[in-house]
Amino acid sequence: MLVVAIGAPDGTHPAVRRSGPTLAAVVATLAGLPAGDVVLATRDEHARRVARAARLAIGPERLGLLHIDTHVTAWAVVLAGLVTGGLTASSARAVADVVLARVTTRALVSSVASLESPTPTFRQHAGSLLPRTAFVVDPGRGTVGRFHEKLGIPSGGDMLVVAGSAKPVVPGAADLLPRPADAELVGAEPGWHAARWFEASTIDGPLSWAVASAASASHHWSACEVCGRAATGTCIFCDIAVRPARTGLPPHADLPDQRQPEHQGVIS
Repeated sequence: MLVVAIGAPDGTHPAVRRSGPTLAAVVATLAGLPAGDVVLATRDEHARRVARAARLAIGPERLGLLHIDTHVTAWAVVLAGLVTGGLTASSARAVADVVLARVTTRALVSSVASLESPTPTFRQHAGSLLPRTAFVVDPGRGTVGRFHEKLGIPSGGDMLVVAGSAKPVVPGAADLLPRPADAELVGAEPGWHAARWFEASTIDGPLSWAVASAASASHHWSACEVCGRAATGTCIFCDIAVRPARTGLPPHADLPDQRQPEHQGVIS
């Protein structure tokens, strides 16, 4: 699978092709790729508009659009999963959904005064006006809490991605992690509306397990009625919902012989 991440920061998995968030940059990046299907990955509305413009300019036959509205470090984990060898471009949505469901993200911010989601309390909002305050944001649970020397990142995942502002929220932010990060994103756009911020995402268990879990279900996928690619949910090439695969017996299938012993056909 060839993946072009529009607007991805430095530090993204090296197998992911990165492009600037302009139509000219995306077209130039695509021109240097070998023939075959390409997934244009985006995480903000501007990049998604650019990806759609590129598909209109070049043609939809080989360009799939995968938009994931998530935090930048979680996006980096998903992108790393997408470039696993042996995957087809049409499986990108299924792989992204499974990987993202196993990702945990935490943020350490200097202020929650402008935080929109999760919504801070009035007391937390007022506390942001005081010097040397810090808050931990858990977007998965939708909670905000005062920082008490713990970030809460699990230790079992095999991929840990971090990003942060040039000025740390607290001294020694790296010491808050269960282990050294596997990737540090440089130049990532902040999403926390705070002058100082630190974000980390990790996956529960090996990344390869999550990818394999998504790919193993491909035999249940249906073919897109427009392009014929096997997919689940919505085809990223045609933006059309794929009909669920039919289950049960074929119309003319022979029913089991009711006179057979009950143990026949049972797998132990």
